[in-house]
Amino acid sequence: GHGQSEGDRMVVSDFHIFIRDSLQHIDLMKKEHPELPILILGHSMGGAISILTASERPSEFSGMLLISPLVVASPEVATPIKVFAAKVLNFVLPNLSLGSIDPNAISRNKKEMESYTSDPLVYHGGMKVSFVIQLMNAIARIERALPKLTLPILVLHGSSDKLCDIRGSYLLMDTVRSQDKTLKVYEEAYHALHKELPEVSTSVFTEILTWIGQKVSAAEESSHT
Repeated sequence: GHGQSEGDRMVVSDFHIFIRDSLQHIDLMKKEHPELPILILGHSMGGAISILTASERPSEFSGMLLISPLVVASPEVATPIKVFAAKVLNFVLPNLSLGSIDPNAISRNKKEMESYTSDPLVYHGGMKVSFVIQLMNAIARIERALPKLTLPILVLHGSSDKLCDIRGSYLLMDTVRSQDKTLKVYEEAYHALHKELPEVSTSVFTEILTWIGQKVSAAEESSHT
């Protein structure tokens, strides 16, 4: 629902549309840069999209980076009663708002928080019932996809993330079959690590750049042999 996407905010008929669009973009990049390795990076819900995108074409990616990925539903949100209520509501009131994201949960960096709350291209409305159902569908698909992943993976997560449960990142590390997998936990950091306090965000970008450099070098070596 952010940016200049067409259509109503917070409405998607199927979560797979995000995966389809990602693959479409990747195909365009492959045509323009056929000699370059492909890596995918996803943050939050983008992490869920990245996992499902990579699982569609497992041999195509040289690596996947995930920042605070959505892998499991928050236990407070996804109680059996609330899940049942959401499914019922989806039939009768699919556009009912279930409340918006608390900006205070995004980052401890006050400047970044103010930038988020004042950005007109950020959707500040409530999450709709129909969208929650799609997120739940995506989480179920991720559960099935994780054991099939073998590509190199770097996961970065804040220990105090209230929006995407860090237990999802631990589950991912335990479940994927990748030989090359790393989880780095930032103690007390919130959800948007790349927009966190300067010492966190600087470390995050250093980790990402170093890791990408290693994977690109590895991909180039394997293409020459």
